[in-house]
Amino acid sequence: MIETQEVELKLELPVDCVEAFREAAAANQSKRRSVRQTTTYFDTPKGHLRKAGYSLRIRRKGSVHLQTVKERGADSGGFSSRSEWEQRIEGSELDFAALRGTPVGALLSKRDARKRLAVVSETRVRRTTWLVRGGRSTIEMILDEGEVVSGGRCVPLCEVELELKKGRPSDLFALARALALRVPLRMGVTSKSERGFRLLEGKANRVRKAEPVKLSRDSTIAQAFATIVQSCLRHFRLNEEILLKERNASALHQARVAMRRLRSALTLFKPVVADEEFERIRSELRWFTGKLGEARNLDVLIAGDAGLGGEREAAQFRKDLRQARKAAYAGVGDALRDPRFLLLVLDLVAWSEVGAWRSLGRAGHPIPEFACERLEKGWRRARKAAADMAASSPEERHRLRIDVKKLRYAAEFFASLAPKDSKPRQRKFLDRLEAMQESLGKLNDVETAKAIAPELAAQRDDPAASAELLAQAQQAYAQLKEIGRYWR
Repeated sequence: MIETQEVELKLELPVDCVEAFREAAAANQSKRRSVRQTTTYFDTPKGHLRKAGYSLRIRRKGSVHLQTVKERGADSGGFSSRSEWEQRIEGSELDFAALRGTPVGALLSKRDARKRLAVVSETRVRRTTWLVRGGRSTIEMILDEGEVVSGGRCVPLCEVELELKKGRPSDLFALARALALRVPLRMGVTSKSERGFRLLEGKANRVRKAEPVKLSRDSTIAQAFATIVQSCLRHFRLNEEILLKERNASALHQARVAMRRLRSALTLFKPVVADEEFERIRSELRWFTGKLGEARNLDVLIAGDAGLGGEREAAQFRKDLRQARKAAYAGVGDALRDPRFLLLVLDLVAWSEVGAWRSLGRAGHPIPEFACERLEKGWRRARKAAADMAASSPEERHRLRIDVKKLRYAAEFFASLAPKDSKPRQRKFLDRLEAMQESLGKLNDVETAKAIAPELAAQRDDPAASAELLAQAQQAYAQLKEIGRYWR
């Protein structure tokens, strides 16, 4: 099988916008062709190939069968550059001889491993392709309309892929932006094979927490930053899909966490990535995160409503809170559908992958030294702010919470870079950071409630509980100091 490098931008398109997309595609004066194709994905019941970072498929186009191995690489936030191995085969059965020259061949070298292979999912689509010129590049524009079938379940599929055949990735993003000005395109963060696995496992609509970021010690600062950005966007998009359908407090919380992690990443890498585009993107992210914050604050307030009495005034107050929450979620929905936000996500990925900053300063330097520098700075800042927690004002404790949160996110982003012998200390450090952030966060919720609903906050005021939360934060900080700086 022949190895090639695939450079691709994956986007999702609402079904009711297909005709508008076709019109936008036709405006490029490109040749179009359409074909129906069926793709079958294979893996073991426990997903050994997927966990090793590969997918294996057979695609049927008419009487032609193509067997393909794709490198999954890091979980994508829409843009990917990865290896693939493809070969035409006879029939619809796997050709193991053809797999010998691929990484999957080694994984399946034992006969019992081959026997465990089974069909995981099937994708049936009508594929329309256009070959277009964008800037100095040749780009294949693909529209897939169909369905993913797995485990007796089925979900619709409507996605756009822009694959760079020749030229520069920047032209890929320029074409995507031109299309997004005419139709609402969102970054696609799940491959067809992953959709099949999620469907098989019954996890297609599950709220998702942040996944571990996988960085290599050989990565440059630029590569690490782009990987972190895509990881944050994937975390956000997996929960955004749920938010677009329903008012789900858990999905909103995780979407907000993803955006806060993303903003923290920008601050963390600012010494390297700050260029003319930096401030605009950071400002736009602040605008959007603010929309999520209002709804989240009301969710927290309503969730703690159990202690409120049942009087008529209290009942009216609950009703007012629910109405405010409904309006806040409507605002979130409006922001999610706002072209301003959709273009922001595209611009963010383009900037992180091909921005001007990548050719300046330290962008090409190795990531490990930079990671240690940033962790050291974050730790010094947190220690200074935590020196006298008991005497701190609520505002000072709020700022400390933010410092602790940023340090925790940085430690999570760089976790895979830590030497093996420091892993136990690292895990303990992260655990205590999380505990400290949680206690300070609950204290901040009390102050937020006072600002949003003073009457309700007064009824819930519990000095003893607040004192206990403060003591827990102090204890976690003392343990952090004892664990020490694992990155040194």
